[in-house]
Amino acid sequence: MRNKIICAVTGKSIESIGNGRSETYYKNVDIKWAITEKVGELIEGGVTDFLCNAEYGFPLWACEIILSLRDIRKIQGLPAPRLHLVMSHEEQAADWDDDVHERFYTVHEKADKVLILHRQYCDDCHERSERFMIDQCDFLYTDSDEDFAWQYAWLHEKPTVINTVKDRAYI
Repeated sequence: MRNKIICAVTGKSIESIGNGRSETYYKNVDIKWAITEKVGELIEGGVTDFLCNAEYGFPLWACEIILSLRDIRKIQGLPAPRLHLVMSHEEQAADWDDDVHERFYTVHEKADKVLILHRQYCDDCHERSERFMIDQCDFLYTDSDEDFAWQYAWLHEKPTVINTVKDRAYI
């Protein structure tokens, strides 16, 4: 039996990424490709479990990609990673657009485990979810070295993998 290797995943919201809300905008597509490549590498490197809060943006995209790669690996008969959602509060996705709300609940339904930390929103519930995930993980995968999660991981000596986007040629 192999040991658990747990990766916490967090990152910028769609608004904070700064490329607009269009997920087909080429810079957002590049981010998704980079996530796909890195999550694939992490799984091949032995990550067995991912903890993620599924906020709209980098974290939700990562969840969708983890679930897709999990399904592919199951079909291939390979060890498949588990996805554990750590929701900051019960109504986390309540104000999101309908299509994103549906995607969030699809991820929610397909996750191996869902933990809701707070029933209602509170000022620091997002940071609490990030602290919880980082306390449980072996390392952090994020898209920024300037946010709360990165700082908390650094203070607690958790290794961090920063998402990097490779330049791609467009026609």
